[in-house]
Amino acid sequence: MGHLAYLPVAILVATFTAASADGGAGNPVFVQTGLAMVNHAADNQAGPDDDPEAPSVVLATGDFNRDGVADIVKATLPDGKNSGQYFLTVQLGQADGTFRNVTSHHPLGKDPRALVVGDFNGDGNLDVIVGDGSGALLEFLGDGKGNLAAIGNIATLGSVVSIAVGDFTHDGKLDLVVSDFRSNSAAILLGAGDGSFRRTWSFQLPRRGTVFHIATADFNRDGIVDLVITSDDDNNYEVMLGNGNGTFTYAPELSHLRDPYSYCPS
Repeated sequence: MGHLAYLPVAILVATFTAASADGGAGNPVFVQTGLAMVNHAADNQAGPDDDPEAPSVVLATGDFNRDGVADIVKATLPDGKNSGQYFLTVQLGQADGTFRNVTSHHPLGKDPRALVVGDFNGDGNLDVIVGDGSGALLEFLGDGKGNLAAIGNIATLGSVVSIAVGDFTHDGKLDLVVSDFRSNSAAILLGAGDGSFRRTWSFQLPRRGTVFHIATADFNRDGIVDLVITSDDDNNYEVMLGNGNGTFTYAPELSHLRDPYSYCPS
């Protein structure tokens, strides 16, 4: 079994903070911002037991059948395959700590990079959005029994590295922020509360050629969701404070940059 690596600590902290958010209708949302288990081979740090061809794992947790037991949703390959088309799989948690697979025939792309969970259509059931390296964002609506229905492509960017969820406009509806490696930007998609999204704003990421991950949390305790941006390349992180209208302002006093004058998002 290959050694596992995780995203930077800054993303982990924000991820667990965001996971406690309420998605409306009294249903807690377990938000996953693309926290993936990946082989060190992806970073050219392969150990002797690592398989360079082994795919990464993109998964999230949530209570998809409303039984009070955490379940797992993940992008999987058919048995025995190391590449090809992925499928969305739900594993329902049992009281004894085991999981039961729910039959799924929902195809994804060939390069799933991020997966988030939330009640995106306001029916009280958890839904799923998966981002592919090709830039496609695919949505699946939950029925509260562990089943997911494919809605289709809700947006297409140049690429998808990570996705984070939050209510950016204080309207009680979940919104998305997606980091795009190809355009070196992050896109804001505001949710309508019915499962649809509208792309409204974007800003440049710190530098081209670097893979950036984004997570959400309220860093200045003003009740407005903020963003943190980081990468695996260094210990830098950038905080963008939410303005409450779906836009964000760079906060150098809360960020950690070796060269604080090197980044001015627009």
